Amino acid sequence: MPLTFDFPLIAINVFEDYFPLIASNLLVILFFLFFQNNRKKTDIAYRNQIALLEGRSLRSQMNPHFIYNALNSLQSIMILKGERESNRYIGMLSKLLRFTLEMSTKESISLSTELDYLEAYMGLQKIRLNSKMNYTINVDPQLVEKNQNHMIPPMLIQPLLENAIIHGISPLKNNNGCIKLEIVKIKEYLKIRVEDNGIGIHASKNAKNKSDKLHKSYANQIMRERIAIFNYLKNKDIKFSIEQGIPEDPDRGTIALLEIPIL
Repeated sequence: MPLTFDFPLIAINVFEDYFPLIASNLLVILFFLFFQNNRKKTDIAYRNQIALLEGRSLRSQMNPHFIYNALNSLQSIMILKGERESNRYIGMLSKLLRFTLEMSTKESISLSTELDYLEAYMGLQKIRLNSKMNYTINVDPQLVEKNQNHMIPPMLIQPLLENAIIHGISPLKNNNGCIKLEIVKIKEYLKIRVEDNGIGIHASKNAKNKSDKLHKSYANQIMRERIAIFNYLKNKDIKFSIEQGIPEDPDRGTIALLEIPIL
């Protein structure tokens, strides 16, 4: 009598014998994938939190940096310009310090608030430099329309103006210093252009190499670090660059360009 095999029955028996092992392996794999995914999420959240705290720390560094420069200026005004101008400067300085402290605690601010801050800052610097500096602020009309509430990261534009004043305009030997700030909207970005007719990048570097002054500006370094952290956290792309020379004279002046996403 020929032998016969019931393959389906054997397969079922084998499956029943190995089912607990297969099921336990599947559970182990599923648990591994679940915890691996959870760990990745935890790691990402942890890195984001660190980056956020670093960003806040860098913004807070702008406070002593700004205050140091402002008090240095106050000392010069008291010596050179007398009590009346000193009192005027102190009044504007107190307003600006309040702005600075409020802005340093926020992740974003309105463009109108930023513009008020920049106007106050440039007004203060004009008192310090007297007739040595003039400035203009031109803003795209569509950015200042009523009911517009464009939000941007705080304290990114002011360092550009500070650098233009300290490294470009202040070393000038004449009274023809001029700074132009232009802000336009292109799609979902603000394009900021700061132009000064100062001594230029190359001359500024040479002056710094020869100078024994204690003053050192950290604004650029802090701003670049803040931009890197912002781009990491928001998955956005803030762009920053500095160019030597202006259209009228390639050997003089500096143009700083900044692109900020509207939040």
